[in-house]
Amino acid sequence: MALTASVAATAFVGAGAGVAAPAPTVPTFNLFIPGTWEADAAADPTHATGALTGVADSIARAHGDSATIYFLPYMARAFDNGRTYADSKTTAIANASKVLADRAEADPDLKYTISGYNQGADAAGDLAAAIGNGDGPIPADKVLAVGLLADPGNGTAGQKTVGPKPRGIGIADPRPEGMGKLSGKVTSICAPSDLYCSIDKRRHPVLGKIGTVLSEGAEEVADAVETAIDVIGAISRIDYAGLGADIGRLPQLIGVGDLRSAHKVAGRVNTQLRPFVKLADTVDYAKTARILDLIPDQTGLAKVGASICRVLDRVDIERTANLVGEVQELTWTAAGSVGARVGAASLPGTEVSAEEVVELGKEFASLVADTAVDVSDDEDEGEKKGGGVLSELISPEFKELGKELARIVAKQAVVDPASLIRDAVTAKDFYSGNSHTNYAKLVVDEAGRSAISWLGLWLTDTINKAGAEVERDSE
Repeated sequence: MALTASVAATAFVGAGAGVAAPAPTVPTFNLFIPGTWEADAAADPTHATGALTGVADSIARAHGDSATIYFLPYMARAFDNGRTYADSKTTAIANASKVLADRAEADPDLKYTISGYNQGADAAGDLAAAIGNGDGPIPADKVLAVGLLADPGNGTAGQKTVGPKPRGIGIADPRPEGMGKLSGKVTSICAPSDLYCSIDKRRHPVLGKIGTVLSEGAEEVADAVETAIDVIGAISRIDYAGLGADIGRLPQLIGVGDLRSAHKVAGRVNTQLRPFVKLADTVDYAKTARILDLIPDQTGLAKVGASICRVLDRVDIERTANLVGEVQELTWTAAGSVGARVGAASLPGTEVSAEEVVELGKEFASLVADTAVDVSDDEDEGEKKGGGVLSELISPEFKELGKELARIVAKQAVVDPASLIRDAVTAKDFYSGNSHTNYAKLVVDEAGRSAISWLGLWLTDTINKAGAEVERDSE
C-alpha cells in the first residue's frame, strides 16, 4: 500500500523549497519513478528514495492526507545481474501502468502527477507519451503534471524546458509521437553538461550514433562503450594461430593416448580462453560488434574487432572452457603415474577410467567437427546446433582475422588497443562529470531555486490550482 503524505512528511527528508500557502486541494496519487540503482523490485513504495525525495517532501508538506506518495518498485538496473537497461525500463513502465490502472479503477475521481529521474525519467516520459496519445493506463485528463529530470528522451515535442537551455537532445532521442494531449503539462529539467539528456550529436557524433542505435537509455550507451573497450583489450591478447592449432590437436592427442601432451595443450587453450570466460556473463558479442562498427578508428582495429566478435557470438565459450578444463583435469589424473605416452587401453589404476577419457575426447572432437544438426521443428527455419561449436575457432576466417589484428597492432605500434576506442569516443565528461547527479544544486530560476526545489514547488502549485478549480466548479 502507498503512504499518505501526512505520514510521509515525517519520514521524507529532502531539499524541498518553501511552498505556496495552503489552498483547496484534490485527492492525488503522486507516482515517482527512481533512477538507476535507486530502487529494486522489492523496494517499499512508501519509502522515498533517491534524487526525487525532496520533490516528494514538498508535496507531502503541502497537501497532507489528500496526496498519496508512491515510489515505484522495479529492478532499476543497467547491465548488472544479467539484466539490461531495456529490461529494467520495460519493467518500470509495466509496473507503473499497473499501479495507475489499479488506482484509477479503485478511485475514478483521483488525479495524478508523474515524476522520474534518470532511467525513471526515461520510463516516465514514455509512459506520459503513451497516456497523451491515448495508449496509456489512465486518461490524459486525469494527469495534472509530469516532471522529468535528466531524461534521455529530452527534446520530445510537447514538453516545457525549465532552467538552463540544454545543448542538445537526449541521448536516446526524443519520442517521435510527442506528448499528445499532455503537451504543456510535461516539464523537463536537464543540466547543459549532462550528456544523458543534453548531447549535441554534432560535437559527439559517436556517442550520438550509439545512442540512436541502442535507443534504450543513456546508461546503456556508456556500458556498451566500456564493454567494447574490455573486449578489444581481450581479443588483442590472443594467439589466434596457436589457439586454433591447439584446439585441433587436442582430440587427436586423446585419441592416440598421449595424455601428458593433451594435458599441456588443454592448459594452453584454457589460458587463451580465460579472458573470454571472464566476459561471458556480461558481453553480448553481437551488440558489441554493432558498437565497434560505429567507432571511427582509422587503424582498422575496431572493424576487425567487430568481425571477431561476430565469430565469438557463434561460439559457446562457457561450454568450451568447461570441457577444456575437464580434459585438462582428467588427462592429468589418468597419466599421472606412468610415462609421457600412455595407450588409452592401458591407463593406470586411478579413479579415472579409460572410457571416461576416450568419451571426453569424442565429445571434444564433435565440438570441433564442422557439422551441425537441425534441432528446429520448422523445416523452413531450422536452427543448427550441436556439432561445430568449436569449429569457428579453427576456421580459416578466424585465423585470418587474427593475422589481420596482429598486422594492425604491429604496423600502427599499438601499445594499448583499448585506448583507441576510448579516444575515438572522446566525450570524457560523459563518464567523469558529476552534472548527472548534481540536480540538487542546479539553479533553474531567477529566485535561485534548485531543480529539485523548483520541481517540488511546481507540482505542489499545480495540485493547488486543480483544487481551486474544483472549488470554483462546486460553487
